[in-house]
Amino acid sequence: MFLFIKKLKDRYISAKGNFGAYNFKKLLLLGGAFLFIIATYSVIRPLKTSVFLGLVGKDYQPYTKIITIFILIPILFIYSKLVDKLKRHQVVYYFLTFYVVTIIITALVLMHPTIGLSNTATSPYRIFGWIFYVLIDLYSPLAVGTFWAFANSISDTEDAKNSYGKIVAVSRIGGIISPLLSWFLLEKINMTYTKSIPIILIVSAILLLFACLCIMKLKKSIPGYLLHGYEAVYQAEKQKEKEKKVSMIEGLKLMVTQPYVLGMFSLVYLYEAINVILDYQMQVQMSIETNNAIVGMSSFMFLYTASFNGLSLIFSAFGTSALLKKMGVFFCLFVMPISTILMMFGLLTRPNLSTVVVIMVILRALHYGFNAPVREILYIPTSKDIKFKSKAWIESFGRTGSKVAGSMVNVFYSGTAYLILTRINALLIIGLSTIWTIITLFIGKKYDKIIKENKTIGEE
Repeated sequence: MFLFIKKLKDRYISAKGNFGAYNFKKLLLLGGAFLFIIATYSVIRPLKTSVFLGLVGKDYQPYTKIITIFILIPILFIYSKLVDKLKRHQVVYYFLTFYVVTIIITALVLMHPTIGLSNTATSPYRIFGWIFYVLIDLYSPLAVGTFWAFANSISDTEDAKNSYGKIVAVSRIGGIISPLLSWFLLEKINMTYTKSIPIILIVSAILLLFACLCIMKLKKSIPGYLLHGYEAVYQAEKQKEKEKKVSMIEGLKLMVTQPYVLGMFSLVYLYEAINVILDYQMQVQMSIETNNAIVGMSSFMFLYTASFNGLSLIFSAFGTSALLKKMGVFFCLFVMPISTILMMFGLLTRPNLSTVVVIMVILRALHYGFNAPVREILYIPTSKDIKFKSKAWIESFGRTGSKVAGSMVNVFYSGTAYLILTRINALLIIGLSTIWTIITLFIGKKYDKIIKENKTIGEE
């Protein structure tokens, strides 16, 4: 590992001298910060599912998405205000610190004898189960999304092609180690889960502090002129600061009025809708197989998370940067929807739980290791308001709105026989993926045109 890092550093320096050395340091610190963010996410996300199913019950999971929609609206207005008042790196600090405090508090509550894990009764009236699920569900748009908004704002397109795959690859190491260690603590250490799960949560919260330290070190050690990002956006933002203040709904307005941004919303929406349909199908079967036991479900989810992160590491380390440099962003955008269609034809031929699990591992690995970093590059030629505010609306409402739609599909077909349900879902997903492919064609062409003309989206 250290030999690989040394070779990578030498290659950066030999190519561009001191400029290359600074770029390597930026890559290393961004990768380190994202490693800790994903290490935390790879623990809290599995626990979000198992704790909710254990406290509240599997039949109520689809309704969490509807609740999240209503909570998101005031949160996003607060987020927009913070983006106006704070510098880019300070927005990252704010949300990472928020989750440090939030996760520690939830860990302490889970240790309570009646509110927490010691109470084994499953009921929709276990209010904390709902709160825990919604808080962790918002981690992706607020913590992960804000990190990428910051990374996009300090990177140009060539920098992104060279580094985003590597940043994701580094982060997957955390995504493999943290769930495996959590699984080991749950299964192999002589400790009750009522103690081990809160300990896992507290450690995961502490990891986020290291992510903050990486961003802090980056800001102090990298010269400011190397953090301008896409130069056309930087110059437009400097001019905009002199001219006017923007409103709190600017992000939503840009998302609705800019076809390019609305297209990016569609990319997120369609992937998440597909994901939630298959994910819920897998989780219901997991709940049945483990008798809804929190330990059994948590262990399964930790191993599942480590599996797709391991495969994601391979995709991001050996495929993402290489394909981006060789084929370009336009071609790479089509990999995910076309792969999804092919996998659904496979599910139609073998409609069983094992196939669903294998497809979910591949689908998530391909998304996190390849599709997500490619999609992030689309934000680079956009204004700060789009990078932060519109992105927050896209990541939150795109994800949550699609999950509501996917959950309603799951509720509608909840009484259907498993074999029939699997085939219905496969056909539905093929249809959604076809729409995804058509939208990708528009987005890819628009991105290439903007880059070629050295323009900025959102500053017209």
